[in-house]
Amino acid sequence: MSSFYYLIPEQTKGRLDGESHIQYWKRRMFRGKEQLPIGGAKIIYQHCDILNRNGFKAIPLHLGDFTISWFPHETKAMYRPEALQLMQPDDVLICPEVIPAVAAEFPCKNRVAFIQNWALAEFGTGPDRSYEDFGFTSLLTCSRYLQEYMKNRSSLPGQVVINGIDLKTFFPPEKQKAENKVVILNRRNIADARNAIALLDDKVRNTAEFVILENQYSQQEIAEFFRDADIFMAIGYPEGFALPPLEAMACGCAVIGFTGGGGLEHMIDGQTALVAEDGNVKQLSHCLQQVLTDKALKEKLRENGLAKAQEFSLENMERQLLEFARHITR
Repeated sequence: MSSFYYLIPEQTKGRLDGESHIQYWKRRMFRGKEQLPIGGAKIIYQHCDILNRNGFKAIPLHLGDFTISWFPHETKAMYRPEALQLMQPDDVLICPEVIPAVAAEFPCKNRVAFIQNWALAEFGTGPDRSYEDFGFTSLLTCSRYLQEYMKNRSSLPGQVVINGIDLKTFFPPEKQKAENKVVILNRRNIADARNAIALLDDKVRNTAEFVILENQYSQQEIAEFFRDADIFMAIGYPEGFALPPLEAMACGCAVIGFTGGGGLEHMIDGQTALVAEDGNVKQLSHCLQQVLTDKALKEKLRENGLAKAQEFSLENMERQLLEFARHITR
């Protein structure tokens, strides 16, 4: 039976957006080779765990000397030298959209470009090339948004495996939430969040507590922060799916902010979230002001968001992934 090799590039070795020089050097000194939280890497490990539990062989292949331990997973990583000795032409290579040229060094004839972010897909191939030019045989996307996006950018056959979230980790609290406590992830575009907060009416701003989380917490710790918070401000863009807003919904947060494109999968304006145009700080501030001052609206978003999150279970993701695996290895 063919094995699945999922490539994972080294992505947090350099200084990150929103990370000061001091924070960067402290991280490199005390966390060493640990790769910081990145949704795409978590999804890859989830894919591998699901495939291995269902009789397939799947390996996360680290393209660098790093480790990943901020979320639980069953599958052990492999590194390039060992993989090159074991890999066979009939194996399946799953390559992130941003590094298509790397696929050429591996002998797999079945090469799948895994599209998790539309902007990285554009960056990866460049403006004048497509995945076909790099020898890929098919596409895999993690959202319907990306599936539609790629239809006009590649003639390759494609399948979608919509991301799921662990509803045993991300679930609402039993106790009442701290009213108007706003949580924000400091991963990208943190200046937009700070500027939006500054634009609030003073009286409204003083009713809220703002918690900015650095990109260093485990999945379990993030879930606890979400359960304690009343509101989640989504500031990530571009996005292929936008996991954090959905995970916050599952923890009972009212969600406002940017979709990055892919967040439209679950951020429905006025129903499950209040949506601002990506990068529009004035709109973001207006959404925040609305949810801080209108309790009925906030409760509507919370209730609808919680219901929407239930549609994105790992069980649904498993069903779609196994369909993909059986199709690609026929």
